[in-house]
Amino acid sequence: MRACQSPLWAAFLIAGCAAAAPEPAPISAASALPKGGTLSPDGFLTISEVPASPYPDAPPPEPAVADDLARRTSSRDPAVRAKAWEDANGSAAFQAELERLREVLAREQRGNFVDVRLVRDPAVAAEIWFKRDAAQTLARYTTNPQLRARQGGLNQDELQALQNLWVQRSEGGNLITTVGTDPFTGTVELGIAVEEADFRREAARRGWSLEPNLTLLFPRPRPPAFAEPELERFVRIFARETNAKGIQLLAGFTGRIVLEDGCFRLARGDASEPAPLVMFGRETQLGRDAQGYLIVRGEEGRRQYRIGEIGSWGGPNGVDEADPQVQALLARCGSGPVVNVAEPESQRLFALPDPQWVADYARAMSMSYGQAWDEVIGCMKRLDRAGRRGLDARDRCIRQFN
Repeated sequence: MRACQSPLWAAFLIAGCAAAAPEPAPISAASALPKGGTLSPDGFLTISEVPASPYPDAPPPEPAVADDLARRTSSRDPAVRAKAWEDANGSAAFQAELERLREVLAREQRGNFVDVRLVRDPAVAAEIWFKRDAAQTLARYTTNPQLRARQGGLNQDELQALQNLWVQRSEGGNLITTVGTDPFTGTVELGIAVEEADFRREAARRGWSLEPNLTLLFPRPRPPAFAEPELERFVRIFARETNAKGIQLLAGFTGRIVLEDGCFRLARGDASEPAPLVMFGRETQLGRDAQGYLIVRGEEGRRQYRIGEIGSWGGPNGVDEADPQVQALLARCGSGPVVNVAEPESQRLFALPDPQWVADYARAMSMSYGQAWDEVIGCMKRLDRAGRRGLDARDRCIRQFN
């Protein structure tokens, strides 16, 4: 007997629960299908092509900074550009003196010289770091008040030895993805491929001492693969990277990701070759958008892609054949090339103008930020209907700096 508190049966609550309501007909799989999908005889989903994700109804928040470095250094006026760079990095004479001093100290103070650090407080200056006798040593080479002596840190030999240790330990990339060192504090920053408990357990097994001078950057906890658990029955596998990446390469790739009998593939115009199987980034989730289309969300919802539309993603992204997710993908969907699309995004949403561009345009045209956004998006929609899409439409409607 079905419980009476089910929302589907709220209309029957007036009659009470003394008499059992008739059992409803089971909800068919087709009635719960994501929009634009069909079911194969095996009960898995197929999605070939769907409309592009809609333009957002409202603009992103207006940038708070009105006069940032990027805008000034991209000015059409050479004098404005030169002044912006001088404000940021100092005059040409200051830069030349700094480079001369760095070369001399690296040669004559090896073992004592640490490095040079540019500071702005608010005027541009430079800190010259030594392991010992900082003020006296710097005074032998310059009296420029913009160059200030500081003591501490690691010299180049010490820094290189520390870096070599962790680079060697990071070989393979399945535990440590990036290694960064700070000569001024003597700290090492490690990008970690796995979550904290897994890393500390493996580090202990390998006998690594995790000293206080280590800064460990752990990935966010991996979210569930399915934002809506009921979607799992429609796909054979939603393969995601097991470990976090340290660096996301940003070469631009575009394509249409489709579902064929429950398997994600990259559509190809040439039907004579098998369509590559697709895997996704570690933090992606499968869900539905407000219109009911099947989507992939990445980076806590900051990127969104409808399965079946034209999308964009950064790469190239490696595929580790030993990854259990890759092996499971091949086992369930057949052999063939595997493409890692990481965190794809709708080509339409990817091409939206940077808010800073829109804010600059609003100031230049003496209109509000919202009016500028509406004008630019209206232009992109018109070009979209005429067949010009993505970055081509964006750049024809607003292009300042990129």
